[in-house]
Amino acid sequence: MSKVTKPVVLDETAKQVVAQMQLQNEILTSLASGINYKPTSIKDVLNVVRAGQASKVFQVGDQIIVPWTDIATRQKYDVPLDIVAFGTSALQDGEELPSMTVQWHYATPFGVQFNQYQAFFYATEGLAAGTYYIEIGTTWGDKGYCVAGKKYQFTLTKPVPAGGQLAGFRGAPDQAPSTWKVYSYNSKTAVDAIETVPVTEGSSGTSLGVLKFGGDGKLNCLQRTAYGYNRWSQSAMRQWLNSDKGVGEWWTPQNDYDRCPDQLATKAGFLTGFDADFLEILRPTKVVTALNTVTDSTSSNSVEPLETTYDKIYLPALEQMSIEPELAGEGSTWDYWKRASNMTTKMKKWQTYPQIRTFAIENHTSPQHVRLRSAYRGLSYDAWYVYSCGYVGSYYAIYAYRCAPACDFC
Repeated sequence: MSKVTKPVVLDETAKQVVAQMQLQNEILTSLASGINYKPTSIKDVLNVVRAGQASKVFQVGDQIIVPWTDIATRQKYDVPLDIVAFGTSALQDGEELPSMTVQWHYATPFGVQFNQYQAFFYATEGLAAGTYYIEIGTTWGDKGYCVAGKKYQFTLTKPVPAGGQLAGFRGAPDQAPSTWKVYSYNSKTAVDAIETVPVTEGSSGTSLGVLKFGGDGKLNCLQRTAYGYNRWSQSAMRQWLNSDKGVGEWWTPQNDYDRCPDQLATKAGFLTGFDADFLEILRPTKVVTALNTVTDSTSSNSVEPLETTYDKIYLPALEQMSIEPELAGEGSTWDYWKRASNMTTKMKKWQTYPQIRTFAIENHTSPQHVRLRSAYRGLSYDAWYVYSCGYVGSYYAIYAYRCAPACDFC
């Protein structure tokens, strides 16, 4: 026999429904009287959105001002949030709610790496001190530095424990092999290297594997070791934006080759900068991002090309910025950017549009590079961004560019 421990319609639920109906009636009455309804707090704004009346009270391009503080420097900013779109957002339990998307009008005051240079080797069982070598498996670049079939060796003078990593071959196609280094680490979270050793051409010692674009099962992808990783779900940028942890606490490795971003040592999680009343209204909502075709969604692994995450804060994708995507499905075009483009069709990649530049929050006349979350799908290390001149291009994940983050009120 079933036992009812609460009414089918919960008392608190009924109160919420009544409150939303009262608010909706208040808004409709104001509109009918020719009087604009004016929210006075961020909770008022959220109530309007949840009542399904956001597009009647607000317009695309309206701004909501919220405070944000760089906890590490104690510098405070008044942040205009542009209303960029109205629609619906999905929660992780599948519920869909009316929503209003807002985005920073200005760029954050500093940049964070999308992803750090990755390790090329994960020491499952540890490595003894000694000489090791790898073979380059893919010819890469036009400088003759990274050539398939060439072997490079290095000597560790100190052992690497189980769970440790080897990083190196950074900038492989653009840096002469004589400058290459190998860095050994005690663990995936270790900030300081055990040691840094030189690399020379040769095949003395023990082979660790073949360093190539797709990885060989023993070593990581060559591209990701050289310039970082462009997968939004595993990015340092995503972790920073969605963390309320302090300096040194907001990042954890997302895979065996992940390395901590430089900013972990000096910056606190992005959410630490907001007041409590703003944090209370944030919900993780569905975000869809296309995967690269080098390591993530390939012809051989049958992984779906679009990946879903649930984020309180996220970066816009190409499609949401009214830019032609590499793969459709990363989100609907936001009206704000469609209007800003002054175009009837989507903007094109590799073209310049000064009208979509983003300026620094601390200097409103200083245009900035701003990251998007979309991966350049034909590479595993490039993510798209809008240059300070308005050029739509992609570049290495290792670079710490600023961003103009967004969130869904729902």
